[in-house]
Amino acid sequence: MDHCNNLGYLLNKAARMTKWDLNNALADEGITSTQFGLIKDIYFNEKRCIDEEEKLQRLTPAAIAERLNSDRPTISCMIERLVKQNLAYRISNPKDRRSQIILLTDKAKEIMPMLEFLGDKTMEKAIKGFDEHEEALLKLFLTRIIENLSS
Repeated sequence: MDHCNNLGYLLNKAARMTKWDLNNALADEGITSTQFGLIKDIYFNEKRCIDEEEKLQRLTPAAIAERLNSDRPTISCMIERLVKQNLAYRISNPKDRRSQIILLTDKAKEIMPMLEFLGDKTMEKAIKGFDEHEEALLKLFLTRIIENLSS
């Protein structure tokens, strides 16, 4: 079988190339695409928390790992790198002393618009030449794949 027509190969290659392009765009900021994904997850979940109780549930390493489909040790290492870069910090979870809450520093919040801009530029490059209908279809199909694999 010609691997260039294999859907799995094409999905994987598109994802790898998008990640590679985003890593290049983020390099000047000293951040990887994986770190950007983690920062973005914390940023948006911190903003959407309506009260402290929700924050205690949504911003633990375990909750973050689950949302990002990653394992806890990997997320913990990534969080440690963000802490060393002064982009995140930990506070003790008052409901569970074994757990921590992960929050972003002001530095991370300040660079978030630039990171978003770079992410948007990568996506614009990736879907260059798509019309609105094609972009909507791509989103629909990718969402369906994600839902199929999530169940």
